[in-house]
Amino acid sequence: MPPPRGGVGISVVVSTYEWPEALDAVLRGLAVQSESAFDVIVADDGSAAPTEEAVDRWRPAFGDRLVHVRQEDDGFRLARVRNLGAATASGDLLVFIDGDCIPRRQFVAAIRRAALPGWFLAGTRLELSGRLSERVLRERINIGSWSDVELLVRGRRAVRGWRNLTPRDRRRSWRPALPDFAPHGNAYGFCTAVARDDFEAVNGFDMRFVGWGDQDVDLAVRLGRKGLRCGYAGPRSALLHLWHESHVPADRPTWELLQETIASTRIEAVEGFRELVALDVVG
Repeated sequence: MPPPRGGVGISVVVSTYEWPEALDAVLRGLAVQSESAFDVIVADDGSAAPTEEAVDRWRPAFGDRLVHVRQEDDGFRLARVRNLGAATASGDLLVFIDGDCIPRRQFVAAIRRAALPGWFLAGTRLELSGRLSERVLRERINIGSWSDVELLVRGRRAVRGWRNLTPRDRRRSWRPALPDFAPHGNAYGFCTAVARDDFEAVNGFDMRFVGWGDQDVDLAVRLGRKGLRCGYAGPRSALLHLWHESHVPADRPTWELLQETIASTRIEAVEGFRELVALDVVG
């Protein structure tokens, strides 16, 4: 069993862009966590006023634990806005999740339990159907509070990825003899947890990654090169992914940047966290 991690401050950085209904559902899931010793940073890649309004509706529930940071809308700059969120966060463990992935009630507790020195964490997710996603958003259903049985009974055929709710994958950080965890399709981005010291040591996300994809894998490669291993926080950390049209572009210039990182021996991002902080853009 892992040692207790009760003293670790956790910051959940939720990246979002122009989908306030989904952000509302994510904040609803975070509001009912089994523990409250964490803060939430909404890292906004240039959304319009409805996103700020969605955040404001949740301020009574979170109080000072909820912060909204926003950068101007100048293309898909997820790497930069996540660095901005990290610079604003107060925790010594940074948990990055996407603004369309709803955490279940034990999410933060599962991450805290599995976040051990020398490791970073990646996650799994269950895919909600279009119809169920629409209901969750329209009716403001608190699906993150559903138990496994409730999700199975009420979700029925509207959920894919049930294997992620079983304990079969045992690649936890307190079982170092097992192989590292690698998320399906190398999709680290929807859920990555890393100690702040390790994040800063690799200079965070590389802000040269502008456009969809690969900035998360780039970070994982550099964390691994630093000597960190990747673990899995278990089925209680599985997120509920809201359905949406696929936005994967045919042309991915970020792929070439990723190949550059893989071919190099670099640990640090070329243009990363330190460079952003040096701009003194964090209020």
